[in-house]
Amino acid sequence: MKFHAERDALTLELHERPFQSMRAPLRVSHMAVGTGEQGGERDHQQLCALCRHFGKPEPQSGVKHFISDLGPFVVKWERHTEFSSYNFQRSEPFESPFEETVLDLLPKDWLRNLFGEVMVAMHASVGGDRATDIDPNRLSRWFGGNEVFANTIDGLPADVYSDLRTHDDGFERLMIRTDGSLDPVLLGQLVQRVLEAMTYARLALLSLPIARANSTRLAKVERGLSDVARALASELSHGQEETQLEKLSTLSAELEDVVASSSFRYAASNAYYELVQNRLSDLNPGQIDGRIDLFGYLMRRVNPAMRTCQAFATRQEALSRRANRLSSLLQTGIEVRLEAQNGELLKSMNRRAEQAIRLQRTVEGLSIVAVSYYALSLIKILFDGLEKSGSLPISASVATAVLMPVVILGLWLTLRLVTRRLLRTEDGGGGHG
Repeated sequence: MKFHAERDALTLELHERPFQSMRAPLRVSHMAVGTGEQGGERDHQQLCALCRHFGKPEPQSGVKHFISDLGPFVVKWERHTEFSSYNFQRSEPFESPFEETVLDLLPKDWLRNLFGEVMVAMHASVGGDRATDIDPNRLSRWFGGNEVFANTIDGLPADVYSDLRTHDDGFERLMIRTDGSLDPVLLGQLVQRVLEAMTYARLALLSLPIARANSTRLAKVERGLSDVARALASELSHGQEETQLEKLSTLSAELEDVVASSSFRYAASNAYYELVQNRLSDLNPGQIDGRIDLFGYLMRRVNPAMRTCQAFATRQEALSRRANRLSSLLQTGIEVRLEAQNGELLKSMNRRAEQAIRLQRTVEGLSIVAVSYYALSLIKILFDGLEKSGSLPISASVATAVLMPVVILGLWLTLRLVTRRLLRTEDGGGGHG
């Protein structure tokens, strides 16, 4: 049997990014770092440097997923298309969920030299005290006095809390309360899905500033295309068509620049948005009495933002099609005008050719008269000599007069024959000589 070359790689792909078993109580520091599509190698080097610092084996080159117990904490690293995610986890009991974080255990130099831009940063605590009622005042203090949103997870003994705010350390805060009955694998799935929903929601919003920034440029292009369309609806002179075509080319270049700078971001945001919806569908969150719906509040802004971005993407495509139609109309108008000019030019050439033919025939007639005159003069000289010698029975003048029609007719026929042969040769008739 011959197996497909990518068979093993595709099989391994099914096992990429497995769920990690977790046990409460647990602290997690989560970061999503934008490193770009070409940043994978530097990402890998950075992860290797962290493993070397703690004296642990380094990940192999080209891996997309890596988990290692570095001693003070467990690191889980994932490489995505344009960013990498780090989860630093430590199982330990705690009184205050955010007073100490796993991030405090990382080397300061490593954090200072972190490659890329941190797009999402979040401290999460997972406690096993769900059976105990939570004090609202303590909960508020844990989240810096901000209003706290919450959800319960359908089918699991777990509640999720967050204020969706960035705190003084630059990190958001997330708290998950469970009880001791939750299986470690299910707890790992829950934590991963909640963190992914929060992360992908932020990444989906990256296209919103681009849509806002391009709004003015699209409006300018739209007005310009409307001006060109109105000009096309009226009769354009020769110079105006070229002016409108030049204007349209400038508008098309501007539009193409907008599309090039935003199309990837819009597509990526749509992909992230679908992932958020999938994660929320897996979590199936429910409301907690007396608390604002956490994920509902999150999606209250994400949903209209994504509709805005999708509307801008649709608007860009519509303007591109409109610019193409206007360009085709202008090109067609210019081609029709050029064809009309070419037709007039051909008519003018035909008139000039007819004039040339008439002139040629006039010249031919004069040429026949002139040649006949010289031919008859020679014949007259000949006949004069014959008359003087007595060899000509009639007068030389009479004989010349008799031959005059014959000479003229013969020269005319000869010239017509030569002209016809020349015309047949030029037309490919293959005249023979």
